[in-house]
Amino acid sequence: MKRKMLFFSSIVLVVLFSSCLKDKPFLTVDNTTPLVEFALTPVNGVQGPFAYAGDTLGSVNTDTAIALFISSPQVLNKSVNITIRVDTSQISAFNATQTSTYSLLPSNLYTLTDTVITIPAGYRVGRIPVSLKLASFPTPHNYVLPLTIVDGGGLQINTSNGSNDFMWTFTQ
Repeated sequence: MKRKMLFFSSIVLVVLFSSCLKDKPFLTVDNTTPLVEFALTPVNGVQGPFAYAGDTLGSVNTDTAIALFISSPQVLNKSVNITIRVDTSQISAFNATQTSTYSLLPSNLYTLTDTVITIPAGYRVGRIPVSLKLASFPTPHNYVLPLTIVDGGGLQINTSNGSNDFMWTFTQ
């Protein structure tokens, strides 16, 4: 009788443990919707593509870029045109969290080369070209350049955690 009970118990344990072998140990993201977002945002603790202080860059003008990102399981096989714009509505909410008051970066101090950014097929990152006229910045200054994604080019815009908004700060 003990053998029969041991045999039956063994069969039950084998069946129970073998069912676990069918579980997938990793999250499958194959059917995840591609998202468009700014990779670095103030919500994530990042205030811009690089730390800026007027005394470190001196009195120069510079061409730089801000990154747009397509978050997807695989790179896309088509180009995506993403539209951005300056969004002044972010400034008051940003100022509410700061000890200093910031104002919009005057348009004569920067050039936003293009507001429709194309991320080519096979790539995940696009560049928003920006020219800064640092030599013309007054001292002192507390400026921000707030950008938002207004059209994802057919892709969903990631609005969680402010990933569709970008705030670049300039302080001296």
